[in-house]
Amino acid sequence: MQSTSTSNTSCPRPSRAFTLIELLVVIAIIALLIGILLPALGAAQQTAKDMLCKANMRSVATATMVYANDFKGNFPPVLGGPYVIDPENGDRNMVWYDVNRLGRYLPQEDYHNVSLQNQDNQTIGGTVVQCPNHPEGSRSYTMNHWAASLAEVGQPNFSSGTVPYYRPGTYAQGTSYELGRGFNSSTERASALMLFSEAWGTWKSETENDYDEITWFTGASVGFEGLPGERFGGGEGIDSLESPNNGNWLNAAVPPADMDPELVDDLDSFIPYY
Repeated sequence: MQSTSTSNTSCPRPSRAFTLIELLVVIAIIALLIGILLPALGAAQQTAKDMLCKANMRSVATATMVYANDFKGNFPPVLGGPYVIDPENGDRNMVWYDVNRLGRYLPQEDYHNVSLQNQDNQTIGGTVVQCPNHPEGSRSYTMNHWAASLAEVGQPNFSSGTVPYYRPGTYAQGTSYELGRGFNSSTERASALMLFSEAWGTWKSETENDYDEITWFTGASVGFEGLPGERFGGGEGIDSLESPNNGNWLNAAVPPADMDPELVDDLDSFIPYY
């Protein structure tokens, strides 16, 4: 008996490649999806940064209230100059961000604002005092001048070795005389008062960090000149080119460190609104 067998194998059919038109359609769809998703992703990222910024400022404000509780309702001073000597360590300046002020209540990360050879007080930087939107920033927030317990330095009495300190707006020879009234932790309408805000990073680190980078630090306070609305960008704002005491960015040659020098003429607020 003769048997026969049949083969069910067949030659594979060649797969069809994409045409140029199909590839262009796929690329166009992908580009469209990216265009739709990117703004949403950018908005989500900015929302996350805003939340972190608010959380940071809340931490700084909480530490300041704890400080006030320890010092009879008074917020930290913002005193600087060659005659301001910290009685605790003999260093110059007594400002809210010193290690001897809020440095006792806040974490520390960036010690590079003041070199060890400098006679000024060491300051805090990084962690909760750093805004996520501040370019190369290490301390991005600063205190309202009118919240300081002491803000201006009088004429030293060299015979007695004493230096008088004044509350904001009370020193007749000071820059803020009668421009406003200081407040403490027991003030009325506290919810309507600004305690801390973002500010220009006007001071660069005196020592390089582990990554050989320069970081920028805010000054002692904001809002010590101009009318109340002008201090924070209302009306025509402050005029940094004529105002004598706005920090170390008095003219176009020395603008805020994180600001385009070509835009310095438009500077009209202590707050950069990152």
